[in-house]
Amino acid sequence: MEILTKELTQEILRLTWRNPIFMAIAIALIWLIPQLLIRKIMSKNYEKRKIEIQKNNIQKLYPKTPK
Repeated sequence: MEILTKELTQEILRLTWRNPIFMAIAIALIWLIPQLLIRKIMSKNYEKRKIEIQKNNIQKLYPKTPK
């Protein structure tokens, strides 16, 4: 006995891929997840760069003097 018959496969397709609500959610997830990941990476890089610039500015104000 085959578990996935043709009728069952067609029913699964009808309930998922041909369902407009499911497709809207799937497309939204495919669109949003990479954007969220990229935004998180860019935010991390921005914070690192901001701290580095701040350190450089502080070093310019208080240069190390040789003893």
